Amino acid sequence: MSFYKKYVSACVWLLPAFVQAQPATIEGYAPAYKGKTVNLSTYKDFITYTPLPIASAEISDSGKFKFHLDELKNCTYVYLSIDNYKGDLYAVPGNYYRVVFPAPDTTHYENPYIEHTVNLELYIDDSTEVNNLIMDFNYQFSNFWMKNYQHFIKKEAAHYVDSFYDAMLLRYKDIHNPDFLGYMTYTIAEIGDNILEGHKTLAKKYIQGKPILYNNYQYMQFFNDYFEDYMGNMTLTREGGDIEKFIDKPDYPDLMEVLKINPLLRNDSLCELVLLKGLYEFYYSRGYNKENIKILLKTIGSSTRIMEDKTIAEDMLASFSDVVKGDNAPDFALKDSKGDINSILDFRGKYVYLAFFKTSSSASISQMEILPELHKQYGKKINFVFIDEDENYNDLVNFLKTNKKFCMDLFI
Repeated sequence: MSFYKKYVSACVWLLPAFVQAQPATIEGYAPAYKGKTVNLSTYKDFITYTPLPIASAEISDSGKFKFHLDELKNCTYVYLSIDNYKGDLYAVPGNYYRVVFPAPDTTHYENPYIEHTVNLELYIDDSTEVNNLIMDFNYQFSNFWMKNYQHFIKKEAAHYVDSFYDAMLLRYKDIHNPDFLGYMTYTIAEIGDNILEGHKTLAKKYIQGKPILYNNYQYMQFFNDYFEDYMGNMTLTREGGDIEKFIDKPDYPDLMEVLKINPLLRNDSLCELVLLKGLYEFYYSRGYNKENIKILLKTIGSSTRIMEDKTIAEDMLASFSDVVKGDNAPDFALKDSKGDINSILDFRGKYVYLAFFKTSSSASISQMEILPELHKQYGKKINFVFIDEDENYNDLVNFLKTNKKFCMDLFI
């Protein structure tokens, strides 16, 4: 549905809280994936991008599938995924969507081991529906880009982007859909950030005095790019030199006060969101005490009056692992394919190829196809360890019985 993913991405737009929940239906057609599973998901928040599964369905022999979203209150970004292909759309309460999931295109998506974004074909009768409006806007931007790409290359596109925005405001002057208008505004804001328009100019246009759209994907993408490594850079300044000290304490109120040195962050809500993003980035920096960051996130989660911040803090804590680049691997022991118990510590000081798989996942099996040859070449130097994620141990046993080429010391 989307194009130029560098500039245009997905979004969630909040409708007023009093909107009554209504069902929405997504009826799909994916004939190239008969018998496979299609998953419908969204994200819990747009800093950690924690996936939130909604439903799964098996694609019938006729290539059809259907989802009913019974309690949809807001226009919500959702994505459909089949194997390693993913396509998105925007589900609105009360709407009915007909979707065609494109067949695999190996000429464009040759790597079977990474996720590929595909464009869904959407059939919606209402021309003012948010997806149709977004597709129309994307078409307008495509024409604008092809006509003016040389100005982007020369880094002199700011004036042309402003003119394009004015033209789009005129084109959609009779459109009052807040979801689409938000998409359009923060798509253009993201373009401004990509062409390195000044931070003060961007803040004045798109942040200062504007509402925080916590569940708006496009807003949050712009927010994440605008404030990327903001706190890290601030620690290098005289004004932000105390940030490290207040993390070591750990001291949430004083951290907020340091950030408010920037007049833009004197809004408590925006300041707290910037702090959350900064702490998330700091957690994966070896220079900061991870336990102190967890304490700060727990403090925010328990004391904030903003439910979105509470959710983000909780998602961050849930997403953190004790395994960070450079750390020692945690100790764990599992039953192998022969029924013996093995500990990961048995491989201390050795090279290990560690992978996770599921016998029902075609993507996992595709990855495993290369393992026998790798094992043949490097088996004396590298230990190949696969961890099965199936709930039933017998699923692994039965899989190996019918896939004897994998029956080597790969599963240990």
